[in-house]
Amino acid sequence: MKIALIGTHSTGKTTILTRLYAHLQERGFKVCIVPEMARLCPYPINEKSTIESQEWILNAHIEAEAEAGKMYNIVLCDRATIDNFAYFLKAIERTSCVLPNNKWERIAVDHARTYSYIFKTQKLSLFAKPDARRTINEEFRSEIDELITQLLKKKSLAHALLPRTFDYDEHVNFVLQHTGVLAG
Repeated sequence: MKIALIGTHSTGKTTILTRLYAHLQERGFKVCIVPEMARLCPYPINEKSTIESQEWILNAHIEAEAEAGKMYNIVLCDRATIDNFAYFLKAIERTSCVLPNNKWERIAVDHARTYSYIFKTQKLSLFAKPDARRTINEEFRSEIDELITQLLKKKSLAHALLPRTFDYDEHVNFVLQHTGVLAG
C-alpha cells in the first residue's frame, strides 16, 4: 500500500505522517516514510526553483518510492509527484520556459496513479514557520495549493481532502479509516 500526503508546504504533512507511521508501527505493520525530496535537493527551491530542481525532485521521489516499495508493505509519502508538478509549473512560469510534449506532466500524472491513496491537506489560517529550506511567503503557498487542487481536478486523480482542522490525530484517524486500517 502506498499512501501520499500532498498539499502546499507547511500544512502539517510531515507531522501527520510521523504520527501515522508511529501508529502503524505500533500495530506491527512494516512501514516507512519517503521524505520530502525538496529538502534534499541540491538546487534552488521555492520561488527560486528551476526546471533542473524540479526534475531532480521528481526523479529522486520516484526512485525513493520504488526502493521503499521493495522493503515495506506500507509506504507513506511526504508529498507526491502531482504536488511536485505544481512547483514545476511555478518554475516554468517564472523562467518563461516551454516544456516540449508535456513530458514531465505525463510522468507526474502517470506516477500519481500508482498511489493506493492520496490525501490532500488544506491550507488553513496558520502561517508557515520559517526553517532552513521552505519559504514563508503566503502568496506563494496559496498559489501552490490552488495549482495542486486544479491538477487533481483536471487529471481526475482520486483523492480525499483531510478535515479542516489543526487536530493531527483527527487526520491520522481519517487516513486510517479511509484506507481500511482502523484506528485503535
